[in-house]
Amino acid sequence: MTLNVKEIIKTKNLNTISKSTYIYEITESRERINGKVIVTYGISIDNRHRELAEKDGEHCRIDGISPDYEKVKQLKALIEEMELFPVHLHDVVEDFLS
Repeated sequence: MTLNVKEIIKTKNLNTISKSTYIYEITESRERINGKVIVTYGISIDNRHRELAEKDGEHCRIDGISPDYEKVKQLKALIEEMELFPVHLHDVVEDFLS
């Protein structure tokens, strides 16, 4: 039997570039699979005004993109450079992983 438990940890990285409308963060998750804890990293994009983000749907979070922190850090840098809208995060992650 495979036990799959996810625990979201507070983000490790925060973009504070004032020109951007969005906050880009790296997330850390832990999964327990067959008694072994695996750490994976993901990306979250939120409107700087979080209360508006929840109301307008301007947020997106994908956990468990990769266990390689540096790889996710590179993806985050690319997303920040493009000033990616949250609605496009799923497509960009899919392309990045393929």
